[in-house]
Amino acid sequence: MAFLSYTQEFNDNLLMLLLRDHQRYLPIVEFFDKVTQQLSELSWAEAELIATQVSQVNHSAFCNGIRSGMVEALNANEESLKTEKLAPIVSFALKVNQDASGINEQDIQAVTNAGWSEQTVEDVVALVAAQKLYNTLATGLGFKALPAAAFSEIGRDTVDKGGYAASFRAFIEATQQPTTG
Repeated sequence: MAFLSYTQEFNDNLLMLLLRDHQRYLPIVEFFDKVTQQLSELSWAEAELIATQVSQVNHSAFCNGIRSGMVEALNANEESLKTEKLAPIVSFALKVNQDASGINEQDIQAVTNAGWSEQTVEDVVALVAAQKLYNTLATGLGFKALPAAAFSEIGRDTVDKGGYAASFRAFIEATQQPTTG
């Protein structure tokens, strides 16, 4: 259960916290949207797979669930991360996550030697930074995982709406509609 008194009614749904103060959190959602969808060489599915790896090592159950829903909705294949082309990107992303100050020219060279551009290096650093922000919010405030079906629904909705920001805005609008009874 979430740690803060006002978040305990959210039933471990971090999205409810984001919605509660959507003006504060919408820029973060928009940034993550841009990072995962405006990539120079990686696909949205590959970005989600990489973000999954980051969430796993950061022990963020909520974010790992979201990533699982997205991977499912995008029909991404985790085995692709083990390919000769993607493995250096995953290793680089995990190193950035664990110790960004330890990144050196050899790390960049390993990525570019695998056929990726320097822009992709930047994309991966931004992806890790955004994912780590979400991981920190979720774990630092005590949010746990939701049922897998909820994450599947969130993933489908996000993909159907064309991204995180559109899905989040629709969620904001739906919760602000007056109820009739």
